[in-house]
Amino acid sequence: MRLAISLAVFAACMMLVMLTGAKAAHSTELAPATIGGAEPGVSGLDDDNGSPIEGRRIYMRENCYICHGGFVGGGMCPSLRDRRPDYDEVREAVRRGTPSGMPPFPELTDQDIRNIATYFQTLRTRAEPTFTHWWEPIPTQ
Repeated sequence: MRLAISLAVFAACMMLVMLTGAKAAHSTELAPATIGGAEPGVSGLDDDNGSPIEGRRIYMRENCYICHGGFVGGGMCPSLRDRRPDYDEVREAVRRGTPSGMPPFPELTDQDIRNIATYFQTLRTRAEPTFTHWWEPIPTQ
């Protein structure tokens, strides 16, 4: 009986996380993306600054969506869509974790962190990748 109740509560929480993320991801407010001074779709977007597609792939692969929501809109952890963290903030959180409960991810490389930070900078822009099939070479929805 306890297991059934626990599973029901967990399922309800996960549904709330996914709905919150989906609502935030489909916002009609789109901000201009400026990543290293480049507009979305302009060459240079994937240079030294990282790749938003690879960042989204890492975000999904490392299960960040479980706490931050499928589209980074929050859940039991903060939304990153309104105040997008920069590279230094992402690096600090990934390397050390946070006091509020995010664990560190020491296995991620500096390039992985740069890719995640670049992905976060595309949130609420036309350049934001939204795929869920991170394991595919060319991700599809």
